[in-house]
Amino acid sequence: MCRIGWPVILSAVGAVVAASGGTWLAVLRMAGEPRGLTPSNTAALAVLGIGAAAVAGGLGHYVLAPGLRGGSVAWHGVGSHRLVLASTLLVILLSNLGPIIFALAQPGQGLCSVYGFLTAGLSVGVSLILVTYVRFIRPGVLTVADLGIQPERLAGHLGTGLLLGMGVLVLSATIQALLGALGVRQTQLQDLRCVRDFPPIGFAAIVFVGGVLAPIAEELFFRGYVFRAYLRTRGPLVAYGLSSLLFGSLHLNLPAILPIVMLGFVFCWAYQRTGSIVPSMVAHAVNNSVAFVILYFVSGSA
Repeated sequence: MCRIGWPVILSAVGAVVAASGGTWLAVLRMAGEPRGLTPSNTAALAVLGIGAAAVAGGLGHYVLAPGLRGGSVAWHGVGSHRLVLASTLLVILLSNLGPIIFALAQPGQGLCSVYGFLTAGLSVGVSLILVTYVRFIRPGVLTVADLGIQPERLAGHLGTGLLLGMGVLVLSATIQALLGALGVRQTQLQDLRCVRDFPPIGFAAIVFVGGVLAPIAEELFFRGYVFRAYLRTRGPLVAYGLSSLLFGSLHLNLPAILPIVMLGFVFCWAYQRTGSIVPSMVAHAVNNSVAFVILYFVSGSA
């Protein structure tokens, strides 16, 4: 009990401190404090950073320490809501470190640039892979066999993934059209409009990070870990529902959450049906890459 007590307390205290720093910043904005590293802003940011570091430290120990110990300890809590939520929160915190550092180092550039996009995309992808590897793959909780990565079946799984990718493109477009008819405006591509101004080499880098690395990382975490763990311990209803909902929520785009959640259902089905995570990785990559290409070449010339 003591082993997991102090990380929880540290995370709770850190959350309070971080909230205080955030509130302080909000009050400074309302009081007319100019943006930039003024003494007041720096102090508030320091409080916010200390709090966030405490939360990340507590969560990091709770989530990752059993994986580092290995053995039967690594199986502790696998499939529990507490570990799933703690792992997801840790990913969110870690994935924001890169953008925050970039914003502080390049205050005038913003994330809507090649380097900004790469920083944000790499932060999310690396965080997902890091947590999945250290906590689940390294200690053997999640194995290559569990993921269904078999060289002799790779060609077939790649083909299945390509077909599935074309199917999810149609599904996503249909859902978005229906939502549009109901007055729900999709904003996920609008948020990426500045990609149209990137040079070709910068766009290629964005497609690699967002269209290849992100699908691999997200499938490993949400299907390889979350879906599989829930399926073993809580059955298909919870496994499909909660893993897809968390997958949609991580994208932080409320108007687009229904299409993303539906894609999550399809990717879960593909993983369970084929016994391999490769088809869902490929389909996910096709969906993301085609969306980037349409945004860059088609929407940009409209």
